[in-house]
Amino acid sequence: MAAESLLKTSKHIKYTSYRNIIYHRFFVGLLLFIVLSLVFTVLFNVFSGSSSRTDFHEPVNLDPSSVKVLQLRRDLPKSESRLSNCTYWECFNVYRCGRGGHDKITIYIYPLKDYQTENGRPISQFSKEFYIILDTIRHSKYYTPDPEEACLLVPSIDTLNQNSFSSEYVGRALQSLQYWNNGENHIIFNMLPGKAPNYESVINLNTGKAIIAGGGFNTWSFRYGFDVSIPVYSNIAEKIDNSQPKQKTYMVISTQLNIPQNYLEQLQNIASSSNDLLLLDRCKSNSGGVDYTKRCEYTTGRMFNYPEILKEGMFCLVIRSARLTQAVLMDILASQCIPIVVADSVVMPFNSHVDWNKLSLSLPEDNLKNLLKIVHSVSNERRGELYWQLRWVYDRYFSSIEKITLTTLEIINEYLFPLSARMYENWNMPEYLVSNIFVMMYIYIKN
Repeated sequence: MAAESLLKTSKHIKYTSYRNIIYHRFFVGLLLFIVLSLVFTVLFNVFSGSSSRTDFHEPVNLDPSSVKVLQLRRDLPKSESRLSNCTYWECFNVYRCGRGGHDKITIYIYPLKDYQTENGRPISQFSKEFYIILDTIRHSKYYTPDPEEACLLVPSIDTLNQNSFSSEYVGRALQSLQYWNNGENHIIFNMLPGKAPNYESVINLNTGKAIIAGGGFNTWSFRYGFDVSIPVYSNIAEKIDNSQPKQKTYMVISTQLNIPQNYLEQLQNIASSSNDLLLLDRCKSNSGGVDYTKRCEYTTGRMFNYPEILKEGMFCLVIRSARLTQAVLMDILASQCIPIVVADSVVMPFNSHVDWNKLSLSLPEDNLKNLLKIVHSVSNERRGELYWQLRWVYDRYFSSIEKITLTTLEIINEYLFPLSARMYENWNMPEYLVSNIFVMMYIYIKN
């Protein structure tokens, strides 16, 4: 019995020892395999990175003085009409995105070309504002010089102002782009849509499936969750400094030109019976010209300097005109005057992310006659909230072409990568206030 027990114990010890040896060799081999894989990966990346690349792409050259001239024949095909019901499911190829990371779009800018008609006339005027837009994209974290890895593509044809390009020939130029594909994954920038007498609320151009980053949208032309509503840029606004008078002189100021006659008559009636509204219009001139740096009072004819007078108002009017969105809105925000928006169907700039109820008043068009009654109902506390919010929002999103461009790109980025989107509070509150809110929430939950 003792011999048999000793024999079994000896066999068990040998078996255990053999099993331990197998486990030891297995884990040593696995560790060696992992180490060798890492070494080969590093060596491959080093040597492949040091070798000459055949797919290298130069960043786009934005110097308009050295571009290639390309004449467009009248018989060339035009791009297809704008689709009115686009979404990212129907008019966008999401599989092009994600190559710049799991939370970031990549944007390609087409090389500059001097597109001309058969008669040698340029089909579009290349503006300073459009140059800044392209240059901002080029120096942003979203830019890629490789069209194959681009999620979005930007034509280098200036379409900011409807009056500064030929819709017919620009449509042909867009169709000739290598990656156009009926506008899929393309962005078109426009701030002043439409021409007289209709003044459409969206750019009058065949853009197919392209995203429109435009000013002047109404609720019918804006494709929610797809297009981006941007402001009408004002070069006057960028020159307005942050200085403010010790006290606001006027309750409400209207400096906008070309106000529709029916609204103007209502404002004239209000201004004639109350000093709370300072109604200004263009000054009469013997030469017949218009000095846009001056405004004259409706009742007395007194002359004021523009835009300096905007700083004297607590509230400033923005009224729908031939175009829904007015450049005066940016002048008002820069002057730190609380805007009163009188335009029922307007889509406000960056409306999907910026809460305009926190920095402006919205007045129905048919209630304009009660303007002063509504303004007087706003408490001093509420006025203070609106005032401080508009200062912060303007400086963060609207104070330059660069900020307008980057905000547009960030909104599109959040459309495509919603899981990486910032919260409402981050878009509409200063950082220190957001931090305080979360601290208060944590204390409340903990208690």
